[in-house]
Amino acid sequence: MYNNYNSFLKTLDFNILDKMPFKSNSQYCGILEHVSYELGIKYLNLIETEFTDITIDHIRTFIDLNDKYGIPTKNNYSFMNTTITTSPTTIRYIYHSLVILNYYKNTSCENIVEVGCGYGGLCLAINFFSQILYIKIKEYNLIDLPEPCKLIKGYLDLHKDNIHTDIKIHLSETYGENITTPNLFFISNYCYTEIDKEYNKMYSEKILSKTSNGFITWQDGGNNGAYPIELCSNITRKNIKNVEEEKPQTDAGYGIYKNYFVYY
Repeated sequence: MYNNYNSFLKTLDFNILDKMPFKSNSQYCGILEHVSYELGIKYLNLIETEFTDITIDHIRTFIDLNDKYGIPTKNNYSFMNTTITTSPTTIRYIYHSLVILNYYKNTSCENIVEVGCGYGGLCLAINFFSQILYIKIKEYNLIDLPEPCKLIKGYLDLHKDNIHTDIKIHLSETYGENITTPNLFFISNYCYTEIDKEYNKMYSEKILSKTSNGFITWQDGGNNGAYPIELCSNITRKNIKNVEEEKPQTDAGYGIYKNYFVYY
């Protein structure tokens, strides 16, 4: 699956990235942009009930921002007594960014490092909603494979006028070892428990060890059940503050396992 994903990314022409339909390409959607219409409804319901300071205007503005490039597949949704048209993946980015910022704001962290970043959608959402909520982020580090890093840079460059923090992109081969910024907050949505144990261990040693707090969307059945939630403290080597079931439950464990939000 990842081989097809990387092969597809190599075909992208970054000189015309603003016109390329990568978000609706079948090879790309095997890894990203595959949130279902039904999950989009559930994410919108959670946004409306859990984050009452967020208005329909905030939602629409970010939708226009993130759906502007990549030509995603969109659906119509009823939200706050109006109709919005967007990619359900954009809705998930909104919800996850709000969940993360709600925790981040109560830590002493001033900088973020994210592992497994897609095209940079969560980074864009966190930057956008941190401005709405008056939450300060000095530096945002993104770590990924070489081809995704090229896409991340190209995509975030298209949005440079809307990003108000220092963006730094790092190749995964370093596992974040070269990041020396203090007061780091770690983020990984699904990636940390998808990769092989040897790589997971390197991230735990090289970057998690340098972070003060973090948020992980944890797949109990990630990598064929290699990451049981009961061992999350041992695997991350961090003092876990809270574990709750993923909302909504995306059931990546084929009915056997569950996903979780892990806070440390």
